[in-house]
Amino acid sequence: MTPSSGKLTTRDITQLGVLLAAAIALRLVEMASGYLLPIPGFRLGLANCVTIIVLYLYGTKRGALFLATRILITGLLFTGLFTPGFLIGLGGAVLSFLAMDAAIRRNWFSAVGVGVLGAFTHNCGQLIVAMFLMRTTAIITYLPVLIAIGIPTGLFTGTLAGIFLKRVSKGGTRRGRSKKRRSTR
Repeated sequence: MTPSSGKLTTRDITQLGVLLAAAIALRLVEMASGYLLPIPGFRLGLANCVTIIVLYLYGTKRGALFLATRILITGLLFTGLFTPGFLIGLGGAVLSFLAMDAAIRRNWFSAVGVGVLGAFTHNCGQLIVAMFLMRTTAIITYLPVLIAIGIPTGLFTGTLAGIFLKRVSKGGTRRGRSKKRRSTR
């Protein structure tokens, strides 16, 4: 049974709701502390840490639902829906989600590697949408700066997700309990 198969249980809905609230709260913290390092496009991506966790625990379909809900709520609360900032963030989130999901399903990297890949592809997705909206390719010159910033932030968020997943897999989730049952048979 994959994490995406089957129906959502009350426990799943509760856990996803708590993780969604955590992701939105982390986004709020990032916005409130943005003045500490005023570089355009720079964010730690703490909410992405939660997306990585959801992808590992719940799989692609529920991860996509989680991300769509997170983007809509943060768009309503912080950027406004369908504004250029929302669309640029959406482009980054979609590309990042697709890359991280592929990496997790094919077991290419650890959570840390998935975090770095997610940060890199998020920056690329943002630039692609920004180039489309601004109708210029000149913005691509900002990519090396975003990559230089994205690698350490991806390492950070991936490490946090990895620590969380290790603690949760010790028995706190359905997937963790299934592993325990299998190992005791």
